Amino acid sequence: MFARPLLTLPPSVTLALWLPAVDGPESARRAARAVAGDEVHQVVERGAGQTGAGTLADLIPHLLPAGEVAAVLPRPGDPMGAPAVRSADLLDAGEGVLVRRPGPPVERCSVLVPEREVFGSVLEPGELVTWHVDLDLTAELAAPSLLLSGVESLSHARRQIQTALTEAVETLEELDVARDRPDLADQILDLSMATLPDHLLPPGLDPRRLDVLERAARLLAIVELATGDDGAAVTAVQAGARAATLADIATAARHALASASATRLPG
Repeated sequence: MFARPLLTLPPSVTLALWLPAVDGPESARRAARAVAGDEVHQVVERGAGQTGAGTLADLIPHLLPAGEVAAVLPRPGDPMGAPAVRSADLLDAGEGVLVRRPGPPVERCSVLVPEREVFGSVLEPGELVTWHVDLDLTAELAAPSLLLSGVESLSHARRQIQTALTEAVETLEELDVARDRPDLADQILDLSMATLPDHLLPPGLDPRRLDVLERAARLLAIVELATGDDGAAVTAVQAGARAATLADIATAARHALASASATRLPG
């Protein structure tokens, strides 16, 4: 039987998806396992002189109830609405999680930024992920209620991702990225049908969100694969145009991932 390849998600997207589904210690542990997988993840709380390390499972209850939550995946020139007070850290990491707990009794806004550190050898590599956490940055935000204002709506993301998928197919065909690489064409075809593993997803996830997540994750994987091969781009101009198009597609995919990760208050 043909087995479809499995996609991955940035850990910030996985955490944002799981937070609203956590309802106790066991689901907090499941969420932590979904985010970390086989990696080592630790938590360091910033502010108030607190620098002790803990675990994701220990942290998650302190972020609840997560009334509004979303991942952001900023890049230079595209901050995605990241709070100014942590924009540099989020940009360096390329991802993070925004959480707003409206209260009662008081409103609290949190920002989580993962920092990766590679260790070990080439033969036995490892990676330590340290989540730097501000549990309450509310006082440093100009408008706490607009914490997620830079994250687009799911309906907008669905339209954008469909356009990006069409552009990706046209671009890959026009540039003939696999002209001399039939194996590359097969890999791209496999990725176009790839799915997300169940353990990454919280129970009861809206099928519309899952659809956008998988489309966006496929696009990012295809772009990463295509970026590593110049295909038929034999001139610097062609190569530049190809890179720019793929970058635009990746941007649409990142925005779609953020949108699909978001949970908002009703109204």
